[in-house]
Amino acid sequence: MHWSAMSSAPPPPPQPPTHQASVGLLDTQRARDRSPSPLRGNVVPSPLPTRRTRTFSATVRASQGPVYKGVCKCFCRSKGHGFITPADGGPDIFLHISDVEGEYVPVEGDEVTYKMCSIPPKNEKLQAVEVVITHLAPGTKHETWSGHVISS
Repeated sequence: MHWSAMSSAPPPPPQPPTHQASVGLLDTQRARDRSPSPLRGNVVPSPLPTRRTRTFSATVRASQGPVYKGVCKCFCRSKGHGFITPADGGPDIFLHISDVEGEYVPVEGDEVTYKMCSIPPKNEKLQAVEVVITHLAPGTKHETWSGHVISS
């Protein structure tokens, strides 16, 4: 064969990916390392104990308990929960959207009062109930449950 005959030959058909190529795809699909989250130690209970699913006796026990003070650490309206940092220290307390009283959605830095209720099934963890915002965090925008926004 001549050189000119070789150059006019059609290119070889594309080959299917080899096993090594598909392994490379799996490497890129692995779970990525996540950045540290301030809530990494807090685990949201499942199923979420809401005002609607709490037993009557648990509700009565909580309403007869003492009132605590704290500061809203975070609250996500779309997820429907957040955490309160107790004023007297200790671990953060879980907060569900159904237990927020009043017209404003809590934001980070809001001072709140609350009562506590244990979370089933083991009743080892606690959640805040009857949560009332006592002081809006200064310099923040607050939203009402209906969507109206005010600045504090």
